[in-house]
Amino acid sequence: MRLLEQLSAVAVAATVVSAWEASQMPEKLRKELCAEQVLFCTNVCGGESLTREAFCNTNSLGSKCACTNGAEAAIKRYQWPAFQRVCELQRHECRAACDRSNIAAHEKSFCFNSCDTRMACNTETAPDLKIMVQKYDDQTSVSPKPKPKPEIKAEDADKVVVAINGNGDKENKIKEKQGPKDGKPKRRGGPLPTDTANAAAPAAGHSGMANGALAAAIVAAALAGGSLV
Repeated sequence: MRLLEQLSAVAVAATVVSAWEASQMPEKLRKELCAEQVLFCTNVCGGESLTREAFCNTNSLGSKCACTNGAEAAIKRYQWPAFQRVCELQRHECRAACDRSNIAAHEKSFCFNSCDTRMACNTETAPDLKIMVQKYDDQTSVSPKPKPKPEIKAEDADKVVVAINGNGDKENKIKEKQGPKDGKPKRRGGPLPTDTANAAAPAAGHSGMANGALAAAIVAAALAGGSLV
């Protein structure tokens, strides 16, 4: 049982440290820390004239120090101001999480010790927070984590399409102008008759009237010529 409680204490410490982000530090403090980091770099180099590059990203606290004389190589990673401040804040938050946790009272000291061991900020065993970077936008271990994009549900897909294409009625009108998807031409006139018998009747009537008029014309021509007795 004691082993499980100790493992729980270690888990608390590990979770808090890995979840800590630079954004948890007020922006004003981050700006002040970055100014201190750049100034520290300038002093290490021996002045601005010997400083080839010095920056500190106030969002991620990612920093770089490059001197023309290579003096920055003598500084340990745990000696940089940004590293020291972040490490101490993580250690403090870790110990606070131990105090708030449901770990048995007699095991909380083990949790505190775990935080101090993991965040031995002023020693060679200090964790690598990747504070020192090469480019301004490089990520550090305390960079703000990207927020996951909201998942679009199937029932919301149509709403998204309408939002992109505009009004739904307008979309339907566009589809009507484009015609049916089967490729058949769209008729602009009225519908074709469906009753073939009724449709053929007018044509037959017109044909009978034409034949009667022709017969009458033949009889009249014959009487006029006297060929009929």
